[in-house]
Amino acid sequence: MFAYAVRRLLSTIPLLALGTFIVFWGVSAIGDPLARLATCTTCDESAYQRLIDLYELDKSVPERYVSWIGDVLTGDFGTSTSLGESPVSGIIWDRFGNTLLLAVPAFLLIAVLAISISVFSAIRQYSLGDYAITGLSFLGISMPTFFVAILLQVFWGQYFPDWTGMKPFFVHGKHDDTLLELLGSMTLPVITLMAVVTATESRFGRSSMLEVINADYIRTARAKGLSERRVVFRHALRNALIPLVTIWALDFAALLSGSVVTETVFSWPGLGPLLVSSIEAQDLDLIMAIVLLIAVLVVMFNLIADLLYGVLDPRIRYG
Repeated sequence: MFAYAVRRLLSTIPLLALGTFIVFWGVSAIGDPLARLATCTTCDESAYQRLIDLYELDKSVPERYVSWIGDVLTGDFGTSTSLGESPVSGIIWDRFGNTLLLAVPAFLLIAVLAISISVFSAIRQYSLGDYAITGLSFLGISMPTFFVAILLQVFWGQYFPDWTGMKPFFVHGKHDDTLLELLGSMTLPVITLMAVVTATESRFGRSSMLEVINADYIRTARAKGLSERRVVFRHALRNALIPLVTIWALDFAALLSGSVVTETVFSWPGLGPLLVSSIEAQDLDLIMAIVLLIAVLVVMFNLIADLLYGVLDPRIRYG
């Protein structure tokens, strides 16, 4: 398994290099950092030269990419021109901490709910509860994230007006919120993420559970006299989790990368709004750092998912 993991990691290096180069080239092609100075009446030649030196605009795109990737390998992610020329690494770290506050509890609740709903719907197929869950799941899948977020804001603002504050927490490493205030700020964003993601995962989990629950080895386990609880949770659920693990890897990476819509609607100072603002400001170093972080997270959690397959199903072997 260790050799397999090493090979997978090494194979992702060319993919990361190609992906980041495409993004770097695209941002460089459609954005001109000097354009921000076009309307500046007090900027002199030194301001233009400062941006040229900072982004190496006197070089070709491939040369600039090689220079950027070389700095990244040494731990230098550049300087953010849109946020007071602050180091990009410090900005990313602060915002990533805020995103973690939403992503981790949301993912844990999503995983528990998805498993519970999947098992309930599968073992009670075509029951009234199954039909109700199916209807709610399709409703959650069909509603856009921003609509769910705004709907929750309206509902919460009407019935719980004292618990709607979105005071930024853990910004720049400082926080003065009590635990109750923090939970109040996190409630609506976490519920929004749960409603959207759980609806999708529960459908995959139900389908996988139904496929497993009707397999021959499950009928054999029942014929041996095993209790239904043991059959479902010891034998069926373990194999039914394999497709869900793949989805969890992608969803958790997406949550850690910053849920752009959810964080923007609730004014949560995470990676999502940071990515939007950096694109609007054409802040190349900040954009590339966020893109690289997202790519690494996706690769890492997909590798974890592949390794978990062998834990869930001993028949899977890694060559």
